[in-house]
Amino acid sequence: MLGNRNLNWTASAKTLYHLTGRLLATATIGAIGHGRKEVTPDLLADFAILLGIHAHDLGALTGIDPPDQTPPQNPAAADVAELIWDIRSLTAAQVQHISDKAKNLQQN
Repeated sequence: MLGNRNLNWTASAKTLYHLTGRLLATATIGAIGHGRKEVTPDLLADFAILLGIHAHDLGALTGIDPPDQTPPQNPAAADVAELIWDIRSLTAAQVQHISDKAKNLQQN
């Protein structure tokens, strides 16, 4: 699902950290993706935030029960997940162009 959003291991780790505070190594993201690391209920909840999917829906897809208490969601998480989904079809050069424009707007 991360690949469908053009999130490689590094981008997934960085975005997961910024949205949830969970710090995972890029290799750990890869191990999860390849099924070599177990997904815990807490990880499921964090990945649900990253993917913009309700934890119970992701749990139904994976067969993993989400935790009883999900962590408080970063207010920007839904917007970031939607943005990631919306730009998935852009080329790297197009994404870089948008990023550069955004940085220029912040400086002005």
